Amino acid sequence: MMYSLWRRAGVAIAIAVSAGIGWGVTLDRDDRAIAAPLPADAAVTNVRDYGAKGDGVSDDTAAIQTALEEGNRFLYFPDGTYLVCDTLTIAQTGKRYFFEGESRDRAIVRLKDNCPGFDNPEAPKPVIQTKGPAGQAFRNSLFDLTVDVGRGNPGAIAIEYLNNNQGTIRNVTVRSSDPQKYGFAGIALTLPWPGPGTIEDVAIFGFDRAVLVTFPEFGMVFENLHVEDQRLVGIENRANLLSIRGLTSRNRVPAIRNVDGRGLVVVLDSQLEGGSPDVSAIANDEGVLYARNIRTSGYRSAIANSGEVIAGDRVDEYSSHGIYSLFPSTGSSLNLAIEAPPETDSPPVEQWVSVANFGADGNDDRDDTAAIQEAIDSGAAIVYFPNGKYIISNTIELRGNLERLNLLESTITVSEPLNGTENPVFRLQDGPSKSVILERFWGNYGGRNFHWVEHASSRTLVLKNIAVGSAKAYRNSGSGKLFIKDMVASDWIFKNQQVWARQLNPEGDVTKIINDGSDLWILGLKTEDEGNIIQTLNGGKTEVLGGLIYPGSGDIPPDQAAFINRESDLSVVIAESHHGGTRYTTFVRETRNGVTKTLTDGQLPPRGSARFIPLYVGTPGSVEPVLHSLLYSFSDRKVAISVGAIAISTAGLFYLKYRKA
Repeated sequence: MMYSLWRRAGVAIAIAVSAGIGWGVTLDRDDRAIAAPLPADAAVTNVRDYGAKGDGVSDDTAAIQTALEEGNRFLYFPDGTYLVCDTLTIAQTGKRYFFEGESRDRAIVRLKDNCPGFDNPEAPKPVIQTKGPAGQAFRNSLFDLTVDVGRGNPGAIAIEYLNNNQGTIRNVTVRSSDPQKYGFAGIALTLPWPGPGTIEDVAIFGFDRAVLVTFPEFGMVFENLHVEDQRLVGIENRANLLSIRGLTSRNRVPAIRNVDGRGLVVVLDSQLEGGSPDVSAIANDEGVLYARNIRTSGYRSAIANSGEVIAGDRVDEYSSHGIYSLFPSTGSSLNLAIEAPPETDSPPVEQWVSVANFGADGNDDRDDTAAIQEAIDSGAAIVYFPNGKYIISNTIELRGNLERLNLLESTITVSEPLNGTENPVFRLQDGPSKSVILERFWGNYGGRNFHWVEHASSRTLVLKNIAVGSAKAYRNSGSGKLFIKDMVASDWIFKNQQVWARQLNPEGDVTKIINDGSDLWILGLKTEDEGNIIQTLNGGKTEVLGGLIYPGSGDIPPDQAAFINRESDLSVVIAESHHGGTRYTTFVRETRNGVTKTLTDGQLPPRGSARFIPLYVGTPGSVEPVLHSLLYSFSDRKVAISVGAIAISTAGLFYLKYRKA
């Protein structure tokens, strides 16, 4: 059975559901995104230099932990099996720590079998732990390795993960080698306060729970996640805000369970197989659920909401708390076309070119601009920065044969004269390759008016794993496609282009995003401080799927709208957080045909003292808006309408739920 959400009040109407969505749930992942060894001069810490053997026999715990305790923030694991019997944990300073393997399948951190301290699920213990001051665990990340909790360790957590603002677990396998699949959790977000960040291209085998999230704030994005053979549940969310796309679950237990009234789960384009007829694939016990394009098999149903089983194994579109509109609308989300970021073919690491070869030095106070530009102009496809701190004083032109600029978690300081101008730090120009990737750096605070990136090309640009502390994020003078993955930066202007963002965290007391005639799709948006969040203008289309509005300490004027939709199209699913101080009271201000209306906090479902937007739709259509204060005062607050023609009485405003097996 397929469900479609529609709203209708006042007059009889027949609604037909489009047949344009297939049920194959085929994702657009590019499988060329594979790990590669790091160059010899990458300036990272090889754990073998601290005595780790990686032979699958020696205990490497002390060697690896010593490397961490001596202040090394970027640990590299050459292929091998590193046996440990205690937690590998970062310093309490807790920010900008990176674990990276030579390859996902052969760089393995493995817990010894029957390891003391990992035997009690009532007192779970992690194999790898990132931690830090609450809200300050910036950029902690893991790449290209396997974490195995071995056998006989039922209290083991493979990765207890804390990051803030920007950070990722990417291309990682997490597994329990126990015949009974024992283990407390594969990935646990159980330290205050996790997110925002991304977990992508990750597979988790076994454990009681593949993913456990216990603390609220600040939202996490999952994409291309495979979970299998869990004992209790695939993903358990107790209070956070999860945006999930491309989940493959092979389980008898529920694939997803949302168990706290503060929780928001957005799940798209997923296939949940192998279930039990005693349970539903997605259990929304409390909180808000938005689901779209879900296929299940073996379960009694795709969704159970607040204990009520909703019949059917397929979901077209579902919102547990209905749809909001200010004008007649289509009654469904924008459902913009989704593309995956392109990946470049990776030549052997010996063919990568280092900026150090041209005189750039990440350990001194000299200007590195000329050396960086010379490396890019050398003709190499991949240019990298040995991990360090670099100074840039003028625009770096991304041109020629360049396909990837990998800064390997380096720090960039923008100096005079560039930081006193409006010029960009990086400018993408035309060139022979179809796309260019700019990735993995931290931009120091300082300067307000310069731009980090100018997109002056028809080529595709990919920005990923980037955090910048000040200035303006991006502008485009070209028409190329833009992909953003796991990035904190604010002051974006998208003009007449296509944009896809996964985990975008714009902060600061400015208008965070202007969509001027573009198609903008965002999976996981976290904001901070005052200012309009997104202005959609001149026929633009904006779709936001999950995340957090976090007012922080900003002083938000009563008439300042979070989202402005002016003669354009908008659909939003998001939650708000409120911990004292001011907050948005106007969530949407929409203008259509010269008429302006507002959606205010009093019309939305509560999230403690804050609010949810379960699904706002601002797209022209024939479905009339409802009176929110009437409809959403009821405790169930849900809509599920089947394929077919639906007549709605003119007698008043009400829900109609029609089921068809």
